[in-house]
Amino acid sequence: MPRAPQRLLAPILALTATASLAQQSIEPDDLAAARSALQSDIDAEAMGAAYAAMVSVTTAPEISAATYRIRDGSSAQPTMRLYKLPLAWSLGEGGRAWQPFAHASLGLMEFGIRFELLGEAVRTRWTAYGGSVGLGVRIPRGHWTWIVQGGIGVVRIENRAHYRGVLGQTLLAPLFKGLIFDWHADAAKYSVAVGADFRRDFAPWRLELRTRLSGARADTFSSSSEFVDFDATGAALTIRSDASRAIAYRVAGRPTRAHLSLGATAHLGAQRDALGFDRFVEAGGGIELDLADRAQPIESVRLGMLAIFGPDVVGWSLSASLGF
Repeated sequence: MPRAPQRLLAPILALTATASLAQQSIEPDDLAAARSALQSDIDAEAMGAAYAAMVSVTTAPEISAATYRIRDGSSAQPTMRLYKLPLAWSLGEGGRAWQPFAHASLGLMEFGIRFELLGEAVRTRWTAYGGSVGLGVRIPRGHWTWIVQGGIGVVRIENRAHYRGVLGQTLLAPLFKGLIFDWHADAAKYSVAVGADFRRDFAPWRLELRTRLSGARADTFSSSSEFVDFDATGAALTIRSDASRAIAYRVAGRPTRAHLSLGATAHLGAQRDALGFDRFVEAGGGIELDLADRAQPIESVRLGMLAIFGPDVVGWSLSASLGF
């Protein structure tokens, strides 16, 4: 489980000792005492940071679909999957010294782990889904474009646990319910980002560079359990470069460009590794379809695939971004 301390096992072991490994019925007073001990031993700050990180990445616009396999040295094999639809469009006419724009994002995140506890298999999954909207401004300066943007969103995060075995169903399920597993919460997300985009042609290549420093705060306003109420902040620095060039291949008669991508992301702050990793690199490429001369707001469609690798994570991502 994300950042859960090993001392969580202590009250469980004490309870199972008195219950003879579920061969006898569990006394309500024993269960209540174990839940109280468990609650006092949980690192609420670390768990809250993990939940807030899930809320934050669910509506972040950088990735459309990705899978992360977290390498934490355990047998739990944590896996995080993200599915997102980011959109952005200009407001007003071009040619100004500054250009306002609107942006929106829909997202779904799944974080699942499997592990054994007291000899029985436990499988649990956190699911977060929601959306965000916001406004920003672009300020062109030669080959550079400075960007400032902010947004607000709502995300629901849920957890479900499945136990295989009598002990899990009779002891672990009521012990963990509402404390670590089997709960839901609704959270508001507030975000701000600053950065710069660079674009320049070096015939026949075009170089694009994007940097972002973003911060987000997640705060619950409704939950099924008071123990999973949380508010936390986080920050991330992202750098992404694309080198592209026109190719002879056409799609539906439209000109296309091939592109190579390289990027890096680092999460910042005291709880930067709340999800089990704090930095990674992405490398890959794809193809871009030019639609600029058509009577529609979409100017281009870019498809790509990236490999993800870092000290504690490996994976891949697919992107299907739209240019407006």
